[in-house]
Amino acid sequence: MHRTLWLSILIILLLIIPVFPPMDSGFPLNRTIKIAFLRQKWDLLDDLTIKNKISMKIYRHILSEAENKYNIRFKIYELWDDWNNGDVQSGRLRKLGIDVIVMPGGFGSWDTPKKYRREIKNFVRRGGGFYGICGDSTFGSLGAIDLPSGYRFPLKRITGSWSFTPMLGLANVYTDASTFRHILKHPLFFNRLEMFRMVKCLPFSRAAIKIKYSMLDIQQPYEGKRIRVMLGNAPLVEGPLLFRLFKPKVYTIAVFVGTDKPYDKSIEGKKAIIATHYGRGNVVLSVVHPELTIGNDKAHDIFVRNLLWAAKALPAS
Repeated sequence: MHRTLWLSILIILLLIIPVFPPMDSGFPLNRTIKIAFLRQKWDLLDDLTIKNKISMKIYRHILSEAENKYNIRFKIYELWDDWNNGDVQSGRLRKLGIDVIVMPGGFGSWDTPKKYRREIKNFVRRGGGFYGICGDSTFGSLGAIDLPSGYRFPLKRITGSWSFTPMLGLANVYTDASTFRHILKHPLFFNRLEMFRMVKCLPFSRAAIKIKYSMLDIQQPYEGKRIRVMLGNAPLVEGPLLFRLFKPKVYTIAVFVGTDKPYDKSIEGKKAIIATHYGRGNVVLSVVHPELTIGNDKAHDIFVRNLLWAAKALPAS
């Protein structure tokens, strides 16, 4: 009796199982990833309309090419906030169902309203992705250390504030600001013109980063290789040893193995790209600008893979 019953169950299962599609642990086909590029109206660089139009064209072009390569679709939003309200502060990240936010750089994130920071941290904690580039790699970190003496004067002229507001603290790393010492030799006289002179060097800069082997395999095709990319912010360094007891592990994705203007050799050996987790979300902080490295497809792919990992959509290797 029991043997007949089990045989009947087995036959039914064999008939039913083919109806269901096989479980796929790899990349979901034809998935649409919603990306929000965040801008701040109080940021001097974000306020440059021409610069933003050019950069968005570059992002859209790179992501359009990546759609075919990774069999995915991207839906791109550009969100803006002013000090008292805006897209992030009104909860649009949740309302739009954003998968990953890209903070593409600038100085605005160094002086931000509390509600703006709270919305972003909650977004990542609940499972959203965060990709902070250049100046926004500092925003995702614990903050800046080894700041040059007199830094408050240029900070006031650039951001309008004498001090930094709290950073997000999504990753247990600091921005090593000691590399700015040779740039801010006379901080009292460092004005916006000097700032633009420094920034205008960046698009033409190229320095080698070495992609490290990591358990995350974010950049698996490039591990062990050197890629020349456009520079951006000061490098990242390890956070406090004590914080490792309760903050997720930080994975070094790339380190500097070269330099170019406006930086000196003090950046070499330090972190250029890191990845970690915060709550249920994935976090990537990139000091460098692989996405703006004109004519370098490998650098562009590094940007795309960082983005896909942050969005939890990177194909299985």
